[in-house]
Amino acid sequence: MNNINAILYGVVLVLYFRVLRYMFSGSKKWTFMDKFMMAFSTVLVILNTIFWTTQSYFGEMMWIVHSDYPGGADAYWIDFGSVWYQTWGMAACVVCNLMNDAFLVYRCFVIWNSRRIIIFPGVLWLASLAFSIGLLYESGRPDGNYFAGIATIFVTAYTASTFAFNVVVTSLIIARILYIGRRLAFADEFKVYIGAVAIMIESALPFTVFSAAYLVTYAMGSDISIGFSFYAMFTCISPLLITLRVLSRRAWTRDSSNLFTTTISYTGATDFVTNMGAAHADDYDADPEKEGTTSKLPDLEAGRPGMEVSDPHSISIVSIDIADESSPV
Repeated sequence: MNNINAILYGVVLVLYFRVLRYMFSGSKKWTFMDKFMMAFSTVLVILNTIFWTTQSYFGEMMWIVHSDYPGGADAYWIDFGSVWYQTWGMAACVVCNLMNDAFLVYRCFVIWNSRRIIIFPGVLWLASLAFSIGLLYESGRPDGNYFAGIATIFVTAYTASTFAFNVVVTSLIIARILYIGRRLAFADEFKVYIGAVAIMIESALPFTVFSAAYLVTYAMGSDISIGFSFYAMFTCISPLLITLRVLSRRAWTRDSSNLFTTTISYTGATDFVTNMGAAHADDYDADPEKEGTTSKLPDLEAGRPGMEVSDPHSISIVSIDIADESSPV
């Protein structure tokens, strides 16, 4: 377990230094979201470092320094499982997880662009917060044991609520991206928002999958659950991956969500539609050699070059309700 955690901690450091590189390379102006993501990532890495170092140190003390402890490793865990630095590391992991979940609630809001959609995930997050307090108290008090007594009830409840939260939020994000993806399948330039990589990163899918494996094995009382406890490292890895997409301007934003779902309604005859409404072929001539005309249409995304077209009658846009004068609006 410690070896897997060490490898994943190396992944955390690589991702974090890539975040620093994005932030401090070049002369681009930092936005508020850039600054927030930088601070958020830094706090997550610090918490993850505390968790990994305390777990590694406890493992060293249990397996190496006190390898001859009477009763073996199990007895050592029972006697020293609530030592202060072990509780400190567990608290860092729980706070990191809660921060990651809160961030996913925000990302779900961004992708759906709706406050109502995050009400139920918000309730599940509050439940996770309540169970986490009981978990830390019962496992951290004198003679407390993470794997025995009433602490196991809080551990199971906390893990289950966290798992339910991630299943709900992950499903919502994936469903939204797939729904938009079906409507934008004709445009290669939108693949960065709707591709497999976007689905996996934006929804924090690896964390959900590994936490499910841990919950099932832990609830069954299997020792295999220890092998899946590395899922906690993804509470830092998943947000860092999203941060990299945000800084590279490839992540979903509220503007892109509005862009993909905006409905344009108009009446009258027209040749094609742009993000500014109806347009006629005479307004945008496809012949670049003809004086006073252009072969570029206004793009759907501000600040980017226009789309080259060969036939202005072939331009289409997603989510458009068209009504001419002879049909009801």
